[in-house]
Amino acid sequence: MATRRAKADESNASIANISRTRRAQLVAEFEGELGIDYKARAKAAEAERLWQIRKTFIVWTVALIFFAVACQKLWVMGQDVDQPFSAINPIESWF
Repeated sequence: MATRRAKADESNASIANISRTRRAQLVAEFEGELGIDYKARAKAAEAERLWQIRKTFIVWTVALIFFAVACQKLWVMGQDVDQPFSAINPIESWF
């Protein structure tokens, strides 16, 4: 004998079968009825992503500059000694 499904299971199954596009449309309509501006929210999310990309670029640029300066300083310190690795003192030649 077949068991009968509950009404809630049928509605959950039908919600699961809605396509992503239709689900997005329904959410947009519901937010519009509540007074939520989904376009402004999407624009704010995009602005946040762009700011995150800019911050990442700035941090990596500064890190690469520091790395280049450190490498150049080590190279200059290496040029000042007669024999490699013999008398490198970073405190004396730092400034």
